[in-house]
Amino acid sequence: MTTEPSDHLLVIDPCPETHALIVQHLQGRGFSVLAAPDPSAALATIDTAAPDIVLTDLFLPDAAGLALVKELKARQDPCPVIVMAQDAPESLILESLRAGAADYVHKPVTEEELAHAIQRVRGLLPGDLSDLPGLCRSEYRLTVDSDPAHIPGIISWLIKTTASMLPAVRRLHLQGALQELLFNAIEHGNLEIFYQEKQEALATGQYEQLLAQRLNQARLKDRRVTIHTLYDKGGNSLTYRITDEGKGFKWRTFLSRSQDMCGSEDVNGRGVFLTRSFFPSLAYNDCGNEVTITMLLR
Repeated sequence: MTTEPSDHLLVIDPCPETHALIVQHLQGRGFSVLAAPDPSAALATIDTAAPDIVLTDLFLPDAAGLALVKELKARQDPCPVIVMAQDAPESLILESLRAGAADYVHKPVTEEELAHAIQRVRGLLPGDLSDLPGLCRSEYRLTVDSDPAHIPGIISWLIKTTASMLPAVRRLHLQGALQELLFNAIEHGNLEIFYQEKQEALATGQYEQLLAQRLNQARLKDRRVTIHTLYDKGGNSLTYRITDEGKGFKWRTFLSRSQDMCGSEDVNGRGVFLTRSFFPSLAYNDCGNEVTITMLLR
């Protein structure tokens, strides 16, 4: 009797035989196995599928396995990473563990060693709030700075910690919505970078300079964004409220636009429209510097 897959493990290795071996080892253990041949494909999979555990070869070309561990650590992705290698020197194993890897296994990977490694790192996984006995409500409040480079790591943490109970498609929709709303809060809200200004900077390759300029302005540099997450078990709902310290905007103009207008060449406000198409509950406060989305879990 096998267990229905409840966790996702991403294997990063160019060798199909390694993928097949991992699938064989995990059969009946409650895992579905995803595969990526290199870190570039792996990062795309992590962003879309949000695996629970990553298992990566350490000896990818150009030391890419170790670089991937460091990348996920820098992004503050809560997904534990197990590294694997054949005949790796102890110094390299220690370096990967210090860089953020949660465990190490030898190649070819044995079923017993892999099972023990997974058992150890499973304790690092965020729990599913809906399965916690006696829980009625859970709240998180994050205060983050105004550097857009931090957004992917923040979203990854939010998805893993607060939305692991959602189906994969809903997690993907939520990820896209949070990305849109957080970029709006930081760029348009706190840093007062307006649509046309951003497009011109992107077209001329000056966007990074524009960001640096705003982040160094005394009036703007200390502005923060607050993310309030509320899980209500009784109401069967999950709510995200994002508040910036900007002046707000004329949100009613964007929400009143039709689909035809948002599909035209004027894409200003298109992100808000698409977010509302997945989350009809989207609502702003009067001045437009606070936005809320709520989803029913069943």
